[in-house]
Amino acid sequence: MIVGRFLLGFKSEVLALVFGVLLILVTFGDNHFGRIAGVAVGNLDTLFGYRLWPVMDVLYPLATVAVFLLYGFAKGGKLRINLKTALLFASFLLVLSLMNVDDIAIGLNLMIYFSRVYWVAISWVYPVYGAVAFFLFGWIHEKR
Repeated sequence: MIVGRFLLGFKSEVLALVFGVLLILVTFGDNHFGRIAGVAVGNLDTLFGYRLWPVMDVLYPLATVAVFLLYGFAKGGKLRINLKTALLFASFLLVLSLMNVDDIAIGLNLMIYFSRVYWVAISWVYPVYGAVAFFLFGWIHEKR
């Protein structure tokens, strides 16, 4: 029993680390800021090469959602769907979609452009809210 709890805790820590990496990859996946102090910020979608750029635009958010749900499962042994978890998950999906609105627009063949102020704001909101929602989701599932 003690060994099982240890392994379960370790699994959730690994998922938390993976989620943190995915938060960074999604946040800095595109280059919305240009050069800041001579350093390019973004374009982590090209980490695996320019040919996989469109795939990473889809893979990073999907992996983020999968890890989010897996964390709740790892913490509680099953996914509980109630008002709290549904609202928390839906709000995370909303913030994730706001972070990826440019990629969604390209997929829908829409020409939508957002100001630098929008990208600065969402680049702070998404990782902070994403981390808070992630750990709250796990905490709600862990409560017995």
